[in-house]
Amino acid sequence: MSEIKRKETKGREGLVYDPTQDCKLVGAVRALSGVKDSITIVHARPGCHCGVLLLRALGSNQNDIRIVSSGFRAQDMVYGAEGRLAASIRLSYKNFKPSLIANLNCSAPAIMGDDVEGVIHAMKEEVPAEIFSLSTGGYEGPAWVGYEETLAELTRYMIPGEKENDKVNLIGFKQDDIRSSADLSEIERMLNGQGITINAILTNSSFEEIKNAPKASLNIVLGGDGLESAKIMQEKFDMPYVITSYPFGLNNSIDFLESVTRGLNKEVNQEFIAAEKDRIKERIERIFLFLQGIYDMSVAVVGDSARAFELAKFLSDELCLNVKVLAVTSRNLISDDKNSDSETLLIEPDRFEMNEVIKTEGVEMIFASSMEKKLAWELGVPLFRIFYPVLDEVSVSDAPYAGFKGTIHLTERIINSVINNYIEL
Repeated sequence: MSEIKRKETKGREGLVYDPTQDCKLVGAVRALSGVKDSITIVHARPGCHCGVLLLRALGSNQNDIRIVSSGFRAQDMVYGAEGRLAASIRLSYKNFKPSLIANLNCSAPAIMGDDVEGVIHAMKEEVPAEIFSLSTGGYEGPAWVGYEETLAELTRYMIPGEKENDKVNLIGFKQDDIRSSADLSEIERMLNGQGITINAILTNSSFEEIKNAPKASLNIVLGGDGLESAKIMQEKFDMPYVITSYPFGLNNSIDFLESVTRGLNKEVNQEFIAAEKDRIKERIERIFLFLQGIYDMSVAVVGDSARAFELAKFLSDELCLNVKVLAVTSRNLISDDKNSDSETLLIEPDRFEMNEVIKTEGVEMIFASSMEKKLAWELGVPLFRIFYPVLDEVSVSDAPYAGFKGTIHLTERIINSVINNYIEL
């Protein structure tokens, strides 16, 4: 494994630095979108609001957006927009009756010094909902920082409660990832097969469920995302946590269950796992000639740290693909501790640099997001959309990418993507 360091670009005429990671605002919005009875107010110039609104609306949850603009305008750069923010909080509660209203203060009002905390303090006397504010200016950090800070903020509202045996919280789950609903159903099925139930999901639960998260016996931190909130809950509520692999493929799914049961001091239900292995084997044996056909195929994986390492491991260890490049577009607190068998590892690279590396490696397939569509087209290779954001493919079926069932579906989709890729000679 070799890590490509950022190349010096100074002096290259026409080259613009293009980060692969999103800004802090996007991470905060992704976390808050999973609080089912919340409203997110973006206190910013229209471009910031439109950006996150489009990311949300072009996904597959178009009936559940809940992102409001404060109405900030150019003239407010002189006189301030505290009045607009107060009105947006008032109207948000009047029209939607949320349990939680989160204001995300972006670059323009932060730079000019809007008294956001003063507005929120005043509105708490008028609006019977919890209200908080986060500073999410683009200059303040990348998306993963916004995500971590938002989950940490949610712990402030949690209520101590009596622990219930074999109940867990999922931390780091993002309900705007493609196939997220199906993935969650499969993860829940796998846990149920071990006699374990889910108490709350950070974030894919109501505000009340999140407040009662301390009733669980264990926190499961998926791929390392949301680790800061798990540490806070351990300190405040004496709640242990385990960091698990995102369950892509058979081996990661088994590792996931073993980590969780070990954290609960339970024995793994080996009969359940054996039955899943047999089912996967029976399905995969039907297409063994196609699997031989893609053996050692060179691929690139471009995605977030919480899931990209595990997907690369599945592709390499179980499908015997050659992961030439693993590009982590968004890190987390444990990214530096993760291992990769890929030939080249890039951590939050410049997009130009990343594309050039992938182009020189002769990859035959890319596992990434919609953002890599042009790159895949230039190389004439299939693009498997599996990482956020996916804006040019819908996801409404019950077929997961995660877990034991996801192993079969992923394999099927990968082979079909290769077979259906048409290149005009």
